[in-house]
Amino acid sequence: MKNFQRVIEMTGSPKEAGFSTKEVFLYELSKFGFVHGKMTKKNNEVDILVADDINSGTGKIKMAVDLDVEIKTYQELKNEFSLEGDLF
Repeated sequence: MKNFQRVIEMTGSPKEAGFSTKEVFLYELSKFGFVHGKMTKKNNEVDILVADDINSGTGKIKMAVDLDVEIKTYQELKNEFSLEGDLF
């Protein structure tokens, strides 16, 4: 089986999706090959920006749009991978 790895950057809080911290959220996603990276204009390594509100207009959201990086919410990824949060 091919090793699948996707790089994510996070903004906002994952609490509404049931995760106490971004670290807990990333730990759960790491089981599916996700790793944390930095999104920069010079040397972007990020595949997905994860946000609590994709319409917030933060600097990271704007940069993701400019760099054509996929944007998803914490809840979308939680549902997509049937993740269990640690807050419920």
